[in-house]
Amino acid sequence: MDFTQISGKRQLAFMQDFDYIREAGTEAEQRAAERIAEEIRSLGLTPETEEFTFDTYEITEAGFAVTSPYQKEYTVTGYLGSGSTPEGGVEAPFLYAENGDDISLSYASGKIVMVNAPVRADMYEKLEKAGAAGFLSICGSPIDSGEDLKPALCTLRKVEQPAIQGACIHCTDAVRIVEEGASRARLTLSQRKVTRTSRNVRVRIQGTDRAEEILTLTAHFDSVPAGPGAYDNMAGAAIIMELCRYFAANRPRRTLEFIWFGAEEKGLKGSLAYVEAHREELKRHRFNMNVDLAGQLVGGTVIGLTGDASICSMLSWLAHEAGMGTGFVNGIWGSDSNTFAWNGIPAMTLNRDGFGMHTRHDTLALISPWSLERSARLLGYIAEHLSETEVFPFVQEIPEDMKKKLDEYFGQM
Repeated sequence: MDFTQISGKRQLAFMQDFDYIREAGTEAEQRAAERIAEEIRSLGLTPETEEFTFDTYEITEAGFAVTSPYQKEYTVTGYLGSGSTPEGGVEAPFLYAENGDDISLSYASGKIVMVNAPVRADMYEKLEKAGAAGFLSICGSPIDSGEDLKPALCTLRKVEQPAIQGACIHCTDAVRIVEEGASRARLTLSQRKVTRTSRNVRVRIQGTDRAEEILTLTAHFDSVPAGPGAYDNMAGAAIIMELCRYFAANRPRRTLEFIWFGAEEKGLKGSLAYVEAHREELKRHRFNMNVDLAGQLVGGTVIGLTGDASICSMLSWLAHEAGMGTGFVNGIWGSDSNTFAWNGIPAMTLNRDGFGMHTRHDTLALISPWSLERSARLLGYIAEHLSETEVFPFVQEIPEDMKKKLDEYFGQM
């Protein structure tokens, strides 16, 4: 690979056009998709935009108050997907159950229960089985101030008919509630289900003599509502755009498809829509190379590989040849690569340590052109080798233990 054709400064300049919140299903996300398509056209390529719909929730009211032995209202954000309380809310005894261990939850019947971690389907099942009347989860850190004291927006997934409702509270308020001996509380939540439209943007660079085999390079371009998502994940979107530019000028033997996914933050909706729309051709896919979390200077690079362990050895050799240090995790990864692996296609996610994910601090100010260029070179070197080798070097097969973990993973979403 001619590394001189890869520019971190150009990637950063591209990212500056996306310095705003791009929540899935909003006009801002659509504007970002249009800008990505415009950039693809500037490379002399023809992009395709594929719309899809997804269900989400709008919260109209969320409240939490301690009613005994004192009375005080606290700021909370309601759990999307956890349903609505009866009008006027649910008032019940209060319990702090820490990590939701079995002993603590043995006292949870009929109570509003506060736990430390976000409530996912497995914890929800435990709370419901314990007879909880409602739940709170704790977010944030004790040193937060100002805007950072606002609780995070959480989503309860894979619970079809929730019987108990929940909210998220900042840890500074959670500390006060426990210290002041809250014994009774009231939780109020009202929300409605809505359907939103998102879109994937994709472009194919047709291969020469191995065109029937497809390699994908992917990244999501939506952000959470809290911040503009430079690290998570416009940096990843810029990296694959830079490689799209490179391969447009250096045509590969195998077909390379570049995909910018929408609605990843809503539960990998974009990649799930892609594999469903292209199911008939998935047998042609050989490997997915995803980027999620990138661009900050100080940190370590990791490749999460979902596939046979021997692939890690091959990728490690390629990274060594490229002169790019990286670590490896052979397992499932919480990003769009999982969707491909779940459909039988070995997949990787290129990931770099960083600060501020899912917060207002995830801005362009923390992005480094040096880091962008380095990650693009590493991924490009891998992609070029896999696209040019005479015989594709590994089989399209996911180990059985990973298949089970992927089933569990998507069962929680």
